Amino acid sequence: MNRSELIEEIREVLTNAGFYVSKLFSMRPVSFDLIARRDNSLLIIKVLTNIDALSDEVAQELKLLSKLLKGNSILVGERSSTAILENEVVYDRCGIQAVNSETLKNLFLEGNPLKIYAGPGGFYVNINTERLIKLRHDLNISLGSFARSVSVSRRTVRLYEEGMNARVEIAERMEELLGTSITMPIDILSFTTSKIEELKNLDFGKEKIIELQREIFYLLKELGYKIIPMERCPFEAVSKDRDEILLTCVHQYDDKLIKKAKIVSSISKITEKHAVVFVDKEVNKTNIEGTPVINKKELRRSKDPEDLLELIIERICS
Repeated sequence: MNRSELIEEIREVLTNAGFYVSKLFSMRPVSFDLIARRDNSLLIIKVLTNIDALSDEVAQELKLLSKLLKGNSILVGERSSTAILENEVVYDRCGIQAVNSETLKNLFLEGNPLKIYAGPGGFYVNINTERLIKLRHDLNISLGSFARSVSVSRRTVRLYEEGMNARVEIAERMEELLGTSITMPIDILSFTTSKIEELKNLDFGKEKIIELQREIFYLLKELGYKIIPMERCPFEAVSKDRDEILLTCVHQYDDKLIKKAKIVSSISKITEKHAVVFVDKEVNKTNIEGTPVINKKELRRSKDPEDLLELIIERICS
């Protein structure tokens, strides 16, 4: 299966599982391929046939978006550089959880919980330490007897009871001895605050920032927004003030912008964040498929973030 077919399959799985899913887009480069929401769960999904092709730069942007949008990034693929991805197993690449499409299907359509993750030297599970300790005490099994029964040292059992995770085969022996499950599921839907660098204002001297972007970002900064540039998204930046997040497009008005605005409109609806397109000149459109269009003169006349937000909302409805 090629990457395009894989994206289509994942989109179908998510739709059938009750997610609202963003439109497909073919712009390059791109840090994510799909954004999906179901209730309060927001997923930012990157698709690669080989998960080892994920770069550190793309992973950092995915984690940054997850933090800003209060979502969770997931990498979906078929293999690594050395092996086919196992079903029902969660992998890690650059701090992003990775699974294959079959695992995603079983989780969302069949309700099969994820418990196993790949780690150094094998597959592991998270141990419910409180349950392990209680069951061992309730069954009156000494530390030494428990250790001998599952073929590990007393020290290893202590480490399990202090929070260390266990290899799958050892967890299975412990569960057989205790007569019940002691493992905890891995929740790939929950928002997690990844360890990433603190958000910083844009360096307006960066060569990659074209003149129009530089001007718009400067005006937004003067209004009180923090500008977080995005190098691999359909939008050029995320603009953040105390209360609001804006998915921010900056582009001269042309056919390419119209295409981008339609994509960003879809993303805006899924993420439940306002999107806005800033252009270089006055145009005869107030919005493109619900994404407000504001020229730089209008932005310059805005007095504060509330003034700009009022204009954005007015343009959405017009």
